[in-house]
Parts: sequence; structure tokens; C-alpha cells
Amino acid sequence: QIMNQNPTQENERNIPAIIFTKAFTGDPFFSWLFPGEKHQEALYKWWDFLAQNAKINPQWILTSDLTESTSSIWTKPLEGSIESDHDDAQTAFINLVQGLVGDRLPKVLEVFAEVNASHPKEPHWYLQAVGTVPQMQGRGIAARILKPILEICDAEGVGAYLESTNPRNLSFYYRLGFKEKTELLMDGGKAALTCMWREPT
Repeated sequence: QIMNQNPTQENERNIPAIIFTKAFTGDPFFSWLFPGEKHQEALYKWWDFLAQNAKINPQWILTSDLTESTSSIWTKPLEGSIESDHDDAQTAFINLVQGLVGDRLPKVLEVFAEVNASHPKEPHWYLQAVGTVPQMQGRGIAARILKPILEICDAEGVGAYLESTNPRNLSFYYRLGFKEKTELLMDGGKAALTCMWREPT
């Protein structure tokens, strides 16, 4: 049912990016990040960048289901802040964001800095994203795709952390054992995230 992306496979269509784009189109946080008529185009470029990075970064785990309806990206536990990217990767990310948000870059980077500063200091699995295309939502696929990592968390006694970009997803995360840690209200409340933590069981 679940497959890991093969970093050596080159495909013109980035399947996880397509899945994430469909899943997050109209999402409240991403609507703030990429407003306007080019919302979906910018969203795809964002997820294409992250999915491609996940295929080559040994600290990231990119997974999709065989029906090509659901994808997830996890970051493995790191000591301290998760923001430990190499300078070149960080530069590439900033260049991507600048191309997508233009003169809003300072405000967007300010929001990202606040998000990164809110990460727990103790080692944890970080769920960067999980998304299911709209027509396949509500079938338990996302829960199944997240289960293997959550089982590792429980077996190794390590917590898991995420930021929910949409209030309607909170009940889904509650069912997986996550609890609200704090709410981030940024850019005058226009950008909102719910930070959630899951203790190992």
C-alpha cells in the first residue's frame, strides 16, 4: 500500500508535488503565503522544490501511497533546531521563496523564522506535511501512511511535532495522539498555524 520514493527515479511529473498541490489548494496558511490567481502555480513550485529535496536529503523521508493520492514528508530527529540546512540549500530555498512572493519576502521570511523558533528543542520527528487529494480524503489513507513513523516514535520513546495549516485538520491529528502546543498568529493574524506535539505511547 505504501511506497518510498526512489531518489534515482526521474519522472517528469513529480507525483508527491501534484498530490500536495491538490491537497493544499485553498488552505488558509498557503492562501496567505501565495495569494491571488497564481496560487496553485506557486503552490506546485513550492511542493516540487520540497519533494525534490526530500528525495536527496537523508534526513527527510518522503512517502506516497500506491494510488498516488497521499504523500507525507518527515524529518528525522535532530539535536536542537531543525534549521540545520547547509548554506547552499538555505540559499536555494530563499531564492525559491523570493521568486514566488516577490517584495513580500521580508515578511514571509519573518514568519518562517518565527515558525522555526517555535520548534521543540528536544529531538523529535517533524511532520513537515501530509496531504491527500480531495476526492480521496476521509478514507484513512493519511493515517495509514503516517503510522510507520508514529510506531517508530513509540518504540524509541521519541516525540513527534507538526504545524497544522488548517483548523479543520485538527481532529485528524487528535486521533493520532497529537495535542495542541501553541497557536502562532503572525503578520497581524493573517498567517496562523497550530503547533502540535505527540508524546510517545
